[in-house]
Amino acid sequence: MGIQNGKTGRAADDLMYSLRELAKAVEDGAPLEQRFTVRTVSIAKPGRYSATAVKKLRDQLGMSQAVFAELLGVSRVWVQGWERGVRQPSPLARRLMDTIRANPAWWLSTVSAKAG
Repeated sequence: MGIQNGKTGRAADDLMYSLRELAKAVEDGAPLEQRFTVRTVSIAKPGRYSATAVKKLRDQLGMSQAVFAELLGVSRVWVQGWERGVRQPSPLARRLMDTIRANPAWWLSTVSAKAG
């Protein structure tokens, strides 16, 4: 019981129905825009982060390399490599640093110091 009969069914049935519809459209040679909603999405590329830019952002936050790494979800060794210029941050890490740079106060509010 998929979406083809108007009832909700299992996700696998819905997916298979959709794939069959797509295959039929391709076989018929019809432009996909005639049978499906087609959207073009444009997303800006993440900023570039030189060794100096990574260190500057971290310093603006007042964080150690270890805390900054934890915030980004990466290893401290990676942050060290970025700051020495021997490794480049991934596009995902750069996109996250873009959001941190855009609103550092919010990101700082997510970090809490705990005595241990």
